[in-house]
Amino acid sequence: MSTDLTGPDIVVVANKPVAATDDLTLIVDGTEIAGWEDIEVTLRTEGFPPTFQVTASNGPTDQLPVEAGDPCVVKLGADTVITGYVDRVRDYGDANTHRIEITGRGKTSDLVDCGAEWPSHQMIGGNALIIAQRLAQYYGINVVLANGASPGPDVPSWPLNYGETAADIIQRVARNAALLAYEDSLGNLVLANAGSTQAASGISWGVNVQAWSVERSMDQRYSEYICVGIAADTEGDVQGSDLFSAVFDPNVPRHRLMYLIEEYGAANPEDFTEKRAKWEMARRAGRSNVVLATVDSWRDKAGKLWAPNTLMPVWLPAATTGEKLILSEVTFKRNNETGTTADIVAMPSLAFTPEPIVLQPVSAADVKPVNADAGQGGNQ
Repeated sequence: MSTDLTGPDIVVVANKPVAATDDLTLIVDGTEIAGWEDIEVTLRTEGFPPTFQVTASNGPTDQLPVEAGDPCVVKLGADTVITGYVDRVRDYGDANTHRIEITGRGKTSDLVDCGAEWPSHQMIGGNALIIAQRLAQYYGINVVLANGASPGPDVPSWPLNYGETAADIIQRVARNAALLAYEDSLGNLVLANAGSTQAASGISWGVNVQAWSVERSMDQRYSEYICVGIAADTEGDVQGSDLFSAVFDPNVPRHRLMYLIEEYGAANPEDFTEKRAKWEMARRAGRSNVVLATVDSWRDKAGKLWAPNTLMPVWLPAATTGEKLILSEVTFKRNNETGTTADIVAMPSLAFTPEPIVLQPVSAADVKPVNADAGQGGNQ
């Protein structure tokens, strides 16, 4: 099948009629390419970048005006979902067919792929927002706070390790500020609280759900979490015995103990070991209840595309009726076998509790115990 040129700036591949709404349009250098046969677009709450893949038949000698590395925009209907770059263009076929496959990612892919750039290679001052902005500026990426999120405290200085990516550092400082980091539809890096917006509708069995599963697990949960850390004063001297912080999960029905060993000291080790133990319990509890669903539309009842980091009610036989979960990941799909669907992963808000970290750690191997020079006759 040959390419059908319907206008000077619009290309329809595969002679496939373009739906009035919710067709995928790939825009490259002002040219809109639509009519794709296979569509897959994934948006994420945890991590970045978003990704897309489209495939269509084409004439044996026809070429689309798309090259690997081209800036692009992906739209579903009238809504922009990804602003980024074409990663790969693959042509393939046999004696009678020619198909083209295009894959790409959002703008933050450069933060994931490339080494972090920072003057003098010494991270000095700034909160999560400021540090992310400085790292992202080299790649023309804006960083924004979503829905009133706080940029968190200023972080201590530390040396930048060669080989670290900007994404590695951004995720660390985001966790330190209790924020999630992901990419929005315009290619901005977003720092946000978990579950900061709410969808107009959710997952409802007998209404919009084609297939579903609810997994409730206990094998990765524990009744008691004990975090063990070293104690250090401001000069880096070990102070007596190790620190112990314990938290209990009342929803684990039998005795199951987990020890968490902190290999690095923090400025306030007592507070940190307690936070670390609470985080471990909360995250494991949240991720013990995972909902997977395939729904029959890309949009909620208000006509808005399903979006990451939104709260949605879940009405499924094996789930708590009407419980609001956070949409962790959504994959928009269309193909000849299943039609138009969206695969949704959702979990309780506890699953997204940011991990407490030590940005400037003190290794137990590097500190000098008190009275280390006292000799054999000193206090032990």
